[in-house]
Amino acid sequence: MSRIVYYKIFAVILFSISDIYLYGKLLRPVRDRDQKEILIINSKRRVYYPIRDAGLLYNVSGPTRAEFISRYPVLRGKRKSHSFSYDIVLNGKDTIKVNHRYKVQSSIRSIQHPKHRYTYSGNYFINIPKGNHDIEVLVREELKYPVLLRLLSKEFESVGKDQKVLTPMVHKDGVMIDVSGKQINYFECSKDIPLQIEATGLKTMRIISRLEFTDKMGNEESYRIHIKSGKKVVGTYFFNTERSSSSKIPTRLDRVPGKWRSCEFKVPSGKHTYSVEVSDKGKTVLTRFMLY
Repeated sequence: MSRIVYYKIFAVILFSISDIYLYGKLLRPVRDRDQKEILIINSKRRVYYPIRDAGLLYNVSGPTRAEFISRYPVLRGKRKSHSFSYDIVLNGKDTIKVNHRYKVQSSIRSIQHPKHRYTYSGNYFINIPKGNHDIEVLVREELKYPVLLRLLSKEFESVGKDQKVLTPMVHKDGVMIDVSGKQINYFECSKDIPLQIEATGLKTMRIISRLEFTDKMGNEESYRIHIKSGKKVVGTYFFNTERSSSSKIPTRLDRVPGKWRSCEFKVPSGKHTYSVEVSDKGKTVLTRFMLY
């Protein structure tokens, strides 16, 4: 039986706070790697692999951040939004369910299927810990056409000290977290309380997050952060964390902060407003925002 993954992504141990992903390396599946589809996107050739009944199997070396880029093909003239999904299975035991719904991006063309059009991409991110890992991508439901997938492995580089801490445009009172005696301010975010952040590029936005553990939660929990810019989806970031033994919330002693996790994305030139929300109902995540 599939279950929402509780996968140990030791971001704190594996990456120092000054590390971020920068470049992406295209990963090819272990089997059926010749069954690929070439899409022309912004005059560039991009390789995708169809997720068929046997699924796609990848061997990934960590530490790295895996980016799953997926699109759904439709016949020309079909302009409405289309739902598509797939499952990610980590090391043969933990399953993450991915769901997307996007409109057709009419400018994309296929060399193999000139009569097809393709949706905007759905982007899903997972931190992969050190070592070798098997990642399977499986069909969850029968669709008319197979979902196309492009898997990238993101590298990390040093950020440096030039960072600016950002404050959400509208927010509740800040939540102070005591980290080994040091007070650090975070902002509460949930599905019911999304946050909006204004940023000017060209820069990189970094979000540091901590799940707020309640008495009903176990020692280890997962959560997802969904980020949009206007109607454009930047991506969905999946994290797993555990209760922190060195941090506490002085004003909420019945709650325990999780170990911090982070995600980053590029802010293009100009001024942009980003909406950040937690995808999981009933979970509160404490967040900090930095621009560099």
